[in-house]
Amino acid sequence: MRASFSTVEKAIRAAASNPLPETIREDHSFLLDLGFDSLTITVLTLELEGYVGQPVLLNRWVESASNPTDLTVGSLCDYLDQVVSV
Repeated sequence: MRASFSTVEKAIRAAASNPLPETIREDHSFLLDLGFDSLTITVLTLELEGYVGQPVLLNRWVESASNPTDLTVGSLCDYLDQVVSV
């Protein structure tokens, strides 16, 4: 498992305002499976910044999805692997 997954999972759990699955998987959609909305994604951004110790701009990650349901835990891990060293 890649290092960024652990960071993303911790940030998801800290940002979530609703119950989450016991196990978070890379194929989980933020919208469909985790119940995230734009406000929760903003909180997720702040949580990620706290964990990685640097600014994390998620606008390119969000814009890369042709459909909001394509925003998955795995796609966020891929994005983080590109923009920060976790």
